[in-house]
Amino acid sequence: MSVVPIATRLTTAVHDAFEQLSGGLPTVPADSPLALAFAALQRRENAVARSVTSALTTASLTLSNPITVNPSLIIVDGIYNGTTGASPTGLTYTLVSGPSAGGKVTFAQPGDTGYVAGDFTYLPYQSILAGGTEQFKILVAQKTQFDQILESVPILGGLAGQVILVLHQTPVLGDLLAPIIGYSQLVTFTPNPSVDNTTGNPLAFTYKMPSFDGTLISLNWFPASTAGPDGVLPGTPAPTILNGPGLATAGQTDPYTTYGISGLTPGVQSLRDRGYNVVTWDPRGEFASGGILQLDSPAFEGRDVTAMINWIATQPTSELDGPNDPKVGMVGGSYGGGIQLVSAGTDSRIDAIVPGIAWNSLNNSLYPDKAFKTAYSSLLLLSLVLANSRINNQIYLGVISGVLTGLLSNTAQAVLSSSGPDFVVGNISAPTLFEQGTIDVLFTLQQAIENAQALQPGVPAQMIWSCVGHGVCLTPDTTGTRNLDAALNWLDKYVKGAVVPAAPNFQYTDQFGDWFQATDLPTEGSPFFGTNFTAASGASGGTLALVPIVGGSGPAPQASIPYSLGLASKARNAINVDLDLTGLSQTVGAPTLTFDYQGLGTSRFVYAQLVDNNTGLVVGNLVTPVAVTLDGRSHSVSVNMENIVYTADNPADLGDLTLQITSSATAYENFTAFGAINISNIGLTLQTPATVTPEP
Repeated sequence: MSVVPIATRLTTAVHDAFEQLSGGLPTVPADSPLALAFAALQRRENAVARSVTSALTTASLTLSNPITVNPSLIIVDGIYNGTTGASPTGLTYTLVSGPSAGGKVTFAQPGDTGYVAGDFTYLPYQSILAGGTEQFKILVAQKTQFDQILESVPILGGLAGQVILVLHQTPVLGDLLAPIIGYSQLVTFTPNPSVDNTTGNPLAFTYKMPSFDGTLISLNWFPASTAGPDGVLPGTPAPTILNGPGLATAGQTDPYTTYGISGLTPGVQSLRDRGYNVVTWDPRGEFASGGILQLDSPAFEGRDVTAMINWIATQPTSELDGPNDPKVGMVGGSYGGGIQLVSAGTDSRIDAIVPGIAWNSLNNSLYPDKAFKTAYSSLLLLSLVLANSRINNQIYLGVISGVLTGLLSNTAQAVLSSSGPDFVVGNISAPTLFEQGTIDVLFTLQQAIENAQALQPGVPAQMIWSCVGHGVCLTPDTTGTRNLDAALNWLDKYVKGAVVPAAPNFQYTDQFGDWFQATDLPTEGSPFFGTNFTAASGASGGTLALVPIVGGSGPAPQASIPYSLGLASKARNAINVDLDLTGLSQTVGAPTLTFDYQGLGTSRFVYAQLVDNNTGLVVGNLVTPVAVTLDGRSHSVSVNMENIVYTADNPADLGDLTLQITSSATAYENFTAFGAINISNIGLTLQTPATVTPEP
């Protein structure tokens, strides 16, 4: 072996790689520049060349690939389970060629039941179930110290993994570089469902379903388990649960996922084991689905769900309530919570829903009192961009203008108004279990309250407030499986018609992780509320300089960036009011803040929050924008702050709260806000529960 042939192989490999990207390159000349350069080097450094040649020859003759594979693809309980059977341990696994007919491969995750690194599940495309095959390939590779060093290089390190992946698949070159970049094996699978499914029982599969306008929606069908605790007999019709994903998240394809969002919602396995067929999907405009994302608009995403329900009614193992009326419920959180309210408000065939950390109005959520939530709106947009989502352009323009100016155009507000459930919630007849977060800084507790208030009279409804949501739980979280168990019981009761343990209508947790229950929901005018408690009256204030960022609320140092930007924290530049909580046991609901003011400047808001002096944390991590007019005249304001839960009679807590009115908040940051304000005659009243029962 000489140096020149090696150089020729290198030149050819590079040429072939770039040809795929460029659409065609000139033919490599017999005496390429790279080959000539190596020949010149050989003449100048002949001794060195012989040494290198000898080393490469010796390596290629004496070293063998240490990776062994023993691939397997079998069907267990309606699911294709696969493994490369690779050894030794510590290898990486990459799907380098996806299923050729449109199927989906999902690698096992550490939280999965029976997790083994490198194992995977496969969803065949529906068209090959009755006959046919598709092929996919998985690359099994070592990760060497060289790989790790290369991938750690700033900026370029992000591309290193892809380059190494290409090298592993390049004939000859991959073998030559194996001692440096690691050895690899390419494993090919060619499943044939009609042959592999020897029992003939229903299989999980994926399918692109035409929606009302012809847009293809990628959905995934999982038959009810025949082996789970509440499994069904093979081929027996079963009710179906639609499990919606969060924004910028694909529909679940891992059948061994127990939970959905942060332990809040049921995963595919929990639902299958309970005896349900499960449908997950990529929402319109995201991942494998077509169309343009419209933020859960009833006119688009809502009609996509109606099309899915029509399709579910045609499946042989779907249990029906009547013609074209399958027994069907819905679960999901955030974006997957909003779609439930939209769908149930436009399609009465849905038997029960469990919206988690959802919203009522996007305008009121993202633009409360015309204060733009810059931190979380930016995070949502970034997540959509990184997911390569196809978005209504007005969403881009709205977020950009909101971040730069703090204002949303009428067009942007109209888009938000047309997206989401607020104007269809009143049509919902499906029993509804609301699961909302006490620390959710995006879709606050008020969103669930407004949805509950809008339901038709007589519609069964329950509510759980736990330390979950868009934010970070900085206090003890004792939720456990409470949300999951409640959701499954709710579905069993109203979709299956099963008898389940009775549950209180309202459950909530406080800052200590203690739980309470009540008969009534905390809606406006509800018997849940007792007498309001006056915590401050006529308190003196002072003059506050209004400047962006400096000394304001947030980011919360206890949480990581970027999520900390949306959380409140104790402010340095603030008017502080010590609250008198003597005689207060617990407050649940929205505090009412009043004050007089006079000021000048460009700022349109000050920001109010309650600080727990025992922990230094802002209650619920929530800060409330308070609209002000700085025209030099005297004004008065009265505003409901964000809903909170706070217990004051615990022996470990002195019930010591401080009201802060501060100049800025990173959750609503606006770099054009300057001025000065004098605040006086400050008052604060707290809502209290009438009758609650502590839970053991």
